[in-house]
Amino acid sequence: MFVYINDEKYEANTGERLIDIARKNHTHIGYFCGGNGICQTCYVKVLEGMDLLSPLNDREKAMLSNELVNEGTRVACLATLDKLGTVKLLTAVEEVKRTFDDKPLDLIPYQAKMGWESLIKFPETIAMQAQRFSEGKLDTWQLVTDIAEAVAGALELIGMAVQEAFGMKKQTKTFTRRYVHEAAENSNGEEHQTAENAKGSSPEIHESLKLHKHAPVN
Repeated sequence: MFVYINDEKYEANTGERLIDIARKNHTHIGYFCGGNGICQTCYVKVLEGMDLLSPLNDREKAMLSNELVNEGTRVACLATLDKLGTVKLLTAVEEVKRTFDDKPLDLIPYQAKMGWESLIKFPETIAMQAQRFSEGKLDTWQLVTDIAEAVAGALELIGMAVQEAFGMKKQTKTFTRRYVHEAAENSNGEEHQTAENAKGSSPEIHESLKLHKHAPVN
């Protein structure tokens, strides 16, 4: 099946979480807590295919206000693909970006609304998270590990974006260390060509610059 995230088409399988589909395809989504249902940054708006997703669970109900639910908002780390079909999503992070690009002044009422909706559900959200912790369903060490991985992933995406913006491509360099003392014959008795002979026009290396057998390896 296919899932469209921010107008980009990706292949997906039933049983996958929405956040995992977004992350593996490096699409624009927030996931500071690493997908543990705490940070509320992975909100997505379902534009099509809500009936193909898992029903709202108690954790989502504790985090999403009625207003957000009516708008089609889901928590990407808590919602999974249940049925085959086409799903179209708009991530909250991308929605903010598009608003900033098209109508930056609309960000003020947008952020005010999102802040208010979060405030409404704050007591219920805290109670739900506290219950998870008391029942041992929230692994603190796993949470820290997931957050570290999420931050590393975010930094990687930033680096990719910077490289793309400046037209840089990641290059893979290979290096073969040569020692001047090594024999110059192969198994057939034929002499190996040195790097200087292979290049032909390369100047002879000065003796002081040659790497000898016991030269330190850094």
